[in-house]
Parts: sequence; structure tokens; C-alpha cells
Amino acid sequence: MDRVPLASLAAADSPRLGGVDRKHVEVLAQSDIEPILVHRGTRRVVDGMHRLQAAMLQGEETIPVRYLDGPADEVFIHSVMANVSHGLPLTLADRRAAARRILGSHPDLSDRAIARITRLSPKTVSAVRRVSTEEVPQSKARIGADGRSRPLDAARRREAVRAFFGEHPDATLNEAAASAGVSVSTACEVRQRMRRDKRVPSPLPSAAGGKPEGGRCAERGRPRRAETLAKDPSLRLTESGRALLRWLNERAPDFEVGRQLMAAVPPHCAVVVADLANSYAREWQRFASALDQAVGDTDEK
Repeated sequence: MDRVPLASLAAADSPRLGGVDRKHVEVLAQSDIEPILVHRGTRRVVDGMHRLQAAMLQGEETIPVRYLDGPADEVFIHSVMANVSHGLPLTLADRRAAARRILGSHPDLSDRAIARITRLSPKTVSAVRRVSTEEVPQSKARIGADGRSRPLDAARRREAVRAFFGEHPDATLNEAAASAGVSVSTACEVRQRMRRDKRVPSPLPSAAGGKPEGGRCAERGRPRRAETLAKDPSLRLTESGRALLRWLNERAPDFEVGRQLMAAVPPHCAVVVADLANSYAREWQRFASALDQAVGDTDEK
């Protein structure tokens, strides 16, 4: 942490539509000033304009700072994230205006990612995007809250990969991915799904409504499959097999408990919890795809 002259700092590009709150400055001036956040490259205040004004009111010539490194065009985003997490709260109008501005400067960010930055709901950000359609540059992809870029026409591209494999069953993953402009992992997922569709019969309709039970059947079948694995000698009688069984048991989710805990998730944390759950699900999907790949390669041999 450094102390720098007040005169060397540039005023913040603040998301506060009303500017600095004088009463809040007077309250801060009655105690020690906490460090402010400054962008190293531009010397612009990212978070701490009220503290900067309070230091001036105290007659100070220097102020403690922490530095933020990174692109200058992301300073406003960091300013919004800092101001929604502590200090004088941003109003709803402040956050909606911030979302509109971020949409203008970073149109490829997804609604969910901008919602996390501004503490708005994804639906609200989506509404702001629709209203700002003429002002906001349109992008063919969205960068999600996990930092990954996804094309808006992802479903159509997956269908193109499926059609490519249908016409070229011996094509490599790289060839299929290049044909539709998708990642190799996406091409792999499509091919494995096509293989599963050929091997697995359609689910039987339920007795009540004539529709497949889907997730409920899978959920009820999990304990039975786990028990089958636990009885398999090739797993039960080897150290590596027992390690695998322990690993699977430790990571088996209790969905009933999860449903009960959902009620305890604060609205402002719901997006983060959902992002974590989705990231875990994607890792499990990669794990399952790798196993499917191994099974498919064995079948081909």
C-alpha cells in the first residue's frame, strides 16, 4: 500500500448519477481514511471518491491507495463492482444506468455476467438490452459469467455438427468442429450424444400421464447403480477401485437437501450459486464424455 498526493489522482468515472454525497463525505472525515482503489495505468480513482473528498476535508495532502492493474476500458466495470459490494449503496437507477453503459462498451458480455457486475437480475439486464438495441452494438457471441464465449446460434451450430457426422461418420473431431465453427469439446459432446442415442432405448412412458419420468427415474436409479459398482470385484478388491468408489461417494449430491437449502440462498447470491452449480455440472459432463469416448473407442476396436 502506498500514500500518494491527492493532486496526482484523476477523479473516478463514477456510476453514481448523483455524484458525491456531501453528508457521507462529512461522516467519513470524522475518522481515519481507508485506502482507496486506483487504476495504476491512468491514476484514475476506481473506488473511493467519497474517501478522497473526506481526506481533502481533513486537510490531508496524501492518501493511502491500493492499485488495480488491467485494461483502461474495464475501469468502469471494476468501479461498479466495488461500489455495489460496500460503502454507500448504488440506487436502482445507478445500477440500471451502469448496465446500459456496460452493454454499450462490452456488448458481448451475457446478461448474467452483467447482472453479477451490477447486482441486477438477468431479466432486468435483458430488458435494458432490448430497450437499448439501437444504441448497443450487436455481437454474435456472448461472454458468460464464467468467462467463456458462446455463440448466440449455438443450437444451430450443434445441429450442423450432427449433420456433418451423419454425412461423414469417420470424420475427426477437428474436422467436425471446423465445419460448424465450434470447439472440439462441443463436437465431442455431439458425437457422444449421437452414440448414446443409438445405444440407449427410448424411456418408457409413465403410468400416469404417458410421458417419460426423465430426471425422477434417473434420481431413483442412482443408489442402485452405486450399489452395483460397490459390489463389482474389479473395483471392490483393488486399491484404485476402492479409491474410485470413495471418490464417487464423497461427491454424490443430496438433491433433497439441496432443494431445502435453495430457500436460504439470498437473491443477490443466487446467480453466483447457480454459476458454481453450472461449473460443477460442466466438469462432471467432461468426465462423463471422457468415459463415453473411451467406451466408444473400445467398441470401435
